[in-house]
Amino acid sequence: MGSDCQIPSFESKEISVQEIGHNIVTFNLPKAWEYSQGEGVIIAVIDSGCDLDHPDLKNNLIEGKNFIEEGQPPYDKFFHGTHVTGILIAENNEIGVVGVCPKAKVMPIKALDNAVNGNIGNITNAIRWAADHKVDFISLSFGSTRPLPHIRRAIQYAARKNIITFAAAGNAGNNSSLFFPAAYPEVISVGAINHDLCRADFSNIDVNLNFMAPGVDILSTIPNNKYSMMSG
Repeated sequence: MGSDCQIPSFESKEISVQEIGHNIVTFNLPKAWEYSQGEGVIIAVIDSGCDLDHPDLKNNLIEGKNFIEEGQPPYDKFFHGTHVTGILIAENNEIGVVGVCPKAKVMPIKALDNAVNGNIGNITNAIRWAADHKVDFISLSFGSTRPLPHIRRAIQYAARKNIITFAAAGNAGNNSSLFFPAAYPEVISVGAINHDLCRADFSNIDVNLNFMAPGVDILSTIPNNKYSMMSG
């Protein structure tokens, strides 16, 4: 099982002045921030971990867990989890980028290894652990073409605690149905649109797809205090 980010190549960079991404501008999120910026919300990002010291993220991170290297902090040795986390909660602090909910908190949970692959046991345990630690949402940016019954039961366990799980639709293109776990009815599935608000050519689509969101050329955080643009 692998991540849901397309990365043929990417260039990391440092940003001294805050850049506002098209994913923020397109939907006029600053207007929505007049009502809420995510205050009091905790999101479990189950992924490759996170750069716990990134200046655009560290104030919005709470203690998580590492299911890959037991007993170690959930540091991201790749970049996927850090990128996802920045899209969500990068601070509105005049540097780098800003996330869609810049006053929410992320609980980083490392269940994908340093090649951004995961096994069913680690992911299942991560979902249950997050549910037991009273998060509000769970984010799963990975998927499989095959059903994942153990992971589904963990998601159902979270749902019984009134925790909502989001999962990526998949990056296999128009001819593919939703990946699992996005295909399960207990999950809110999310596909990708481009700058023109059209479906990204890599994004899976299905009659059961719940939402589309910007997923092309998204600038966000990566480890070592840097930033990069990615799609997925």
